[in-house]
Amino acid sequence: MLFALIPYVIADAAPVRHLVYSFTYESKQNGTVTNDPGTSGARSFTGSLSDHGTITVDVMKEAPDRGLVVIVSEQGSDTRSAAPVTCAVYGNTLVACDPSKPTNSEELTLLRFLGANFVDPAKVDANSHWAVSENSGSVSVKADYTITSNSDGVLTINETRHVEGHAFGSDKTETQTKLVYDGRMQVPASIDEYATERKNSGIQGISTTVLQTTLKLVTDSLAGKAGGTSP
Repeated sequence: MLFALIPYVIADAAPVRHLVYSFTYESKQNGTVTNDPGTSGARSFTGSLSDHGTITVDVMKEAPDRGLVVIVSEQGSDTRSAAPVTCAVYGNTLVACDPSKPTNSEELTLLRFLGANFVDPAKVDANSHWAVSENSGSVSVKADYTITSNSDGVLTINETRHVEGHAFGSDKTETQTKLVYDGRMQVPASIDEYATERKNSGIQGISTTVLQTTLKLVTDSLAGKAGGTSP
């Protein structure tokens, strides 16, 4: 597992960088349980959830494979709080976190853009485009990135992402993201993501979840307050 590549992090070690992002989160779900034990058969369900707050990322070190070792935590106003967890993040958008601790989807959204060399000039073609294709166990990821503007190193990037998993039935997620990325500081200034997740668990049922997530950089210990990073 990728997580096995993370070097040991001393709990009281000082981070080399401290980042704080504000976030908003909203999910809407509907689905059908096709074989509900103890009932007359299928039943449908709907649900929604929203929250806002902050996500804190402490960058601890860079591993020999260029993965950044980070500690991420979330402070939601209602339901989305999450305890600190150690993760490795990579420039190809792969993220590996301690599997013994929960990590929320909005944390993972942020982490996938924090890897060193996320925008690699050597991989950007003449059309300001590059692609990522990765297979990790039972999960495959394909993503396309296009730089639509560059204002003195602050980039607007569009992401189209497809994630498919086969661990438990069929799990497909289609994502559209608009990213404002500060190339000078190598961190996203803002993220606006819209994702649709479809799960088919056979006799256990099917479900569709629509997720909307926004994130905005509030504090960067290497640059102070981040009020002027967006174009």
